[in-house]
Amino acid sequence: MQKSLARSLALVAAAALTLTGCSAGSQSDSSDGETVLTMSAWADDPMAAALIEQFEKDNPGVTIDYTGLPWPNILTQISTEMTSGTASDIVVAFSGRGNALGVQNLAKGNYIEDLSDSSWTDAFTGATRSVMGVDDKVLFGSNALTMVPAIYNVQALEAVGATAPTTFDEVLDLCAAAKSQGKVAYALAALAGGNFTSLTMAMATTLVYGADPEFTEQQEAGDATFSDSDWTEVFDKLGEMNDAGCFTADATGVSLDIAQGQMAKGEAVGIVDVTPAIANIATLAPEGSTFETAPFPATNDPADTKLPVGFGAGYAVNAKSKNIDLAKKFVDFYMSQEGLNIALASGSIYPSIPVDGYTAPDALAGIADLAHGDSAQPLFDATWPNASVGQAYSDGIQGFLTGQFSSDEILQRMDAAFTG
Repeated sequence: MQKSLARSLALVAAAALTLTGCSAGSQSDSSDGETVLTMSAWADDPMAAALIEQFEKDNPGVTIDYTGLPWPNILTQISTEMTSGTASDIVVAFSGRGNALGVQNLAKGNYIEDLSDSSWTDAFTGATRSVMGVDDKVLFGSNALTMVPAIYNVQALEAVGATAPTTFDEVLDLCAAAKSQGKVAYALAALAGGNFTSLTMAMATTLVYGADPEFTEQQEAGDATFSDSDWTEVFDKLGEMNDAGCFTADATGVSLDIAQGQMAKGEAVGIVDVTPAIANIATLAPEGSTFETAPFPATNDPADTKLPVGFGAGYAVNAKSKNIDLAKKFVDFYMSQEGLNIALASGSIYPSIPVDGYTAPDALAGIADLAHGDSAQPLFDATWPNASVGQAYSDGIQGFLTGQFSSDEILQRMDAAFTG
């Protein structure tokens, strides 16, 4: 899984309450008139605790036995239980096929139930729905979206006399304006776990996958490659920005906390990162600092610009559950207006379905409407066939920034990983 996505999922799921439960793999059972529904998901998740508490109140005689699992053990443990037939009734799952619990991987073994009859699935269409299952079936629900925009320090923007760019030429103008004031336009951390893949994700979402949403399918059919595509333009623009001094100096030696701190303090005007990072950036900023977001432009036509949007981890129903209908009922509750409001009150999420009365934080105002619209484009690495592609991608960007790899070499490595 791409590091930025893994980091966003951890930020969406992690919190402070430790949940304990039975050992994973137990099946639901009934005794003394009480139904036990088993569930395996994130450790330390207060949102799940709040949802379970309310569901049990609404369904007398039902108890949910919760097993909390840490990252990354959660991937191997649940996938092993799925193949052995001992998984819980409700399990954590991810969109696409970027890891072992990606719903498109689980679908191959018929391990999870079709949820398409649930009314909440109508809220998802097009490209977004396509990564929630296979053949237009919805196989999991996720209540949270993670976006990858440009995040700007409003005071730093004002200091350099700029506004958030809407074209790539304006991006380069911002780089020049920031440099003239002793700042950099975009904080960049290119050590492992940094945001260095987020910028190219934003550009490729517009240049490649927004322009051709079926690009990955064409690759699988042998009709397209990374090397012979607009991925070359992604690296051309990355090189152009690097040459223009748009980034943190010596970014390959900079960690994420340092880059976020630079942006928080106004030493950098902005950063391209996942939206959950805003909360951490705010803690590093001087009192009175404010932030705004905008899609990162990769062309000079604002109408081209797409916003990378990914689902946080969600829930799927084990096809071998003894209580499939009840398990589905929990997922329906989780995705309902009531469930979403409980999640908003107990966790820092941006809801995947519009919630009555919900107003996005001011920092997200620039992208909130786009997240549910036609400009939203799924995170493309969720559709890559194996983790090796993501590794070649992230290693390649680091090598490109140091001059070790050319764009041709990187894309050839990605092609080899995709077919291998």
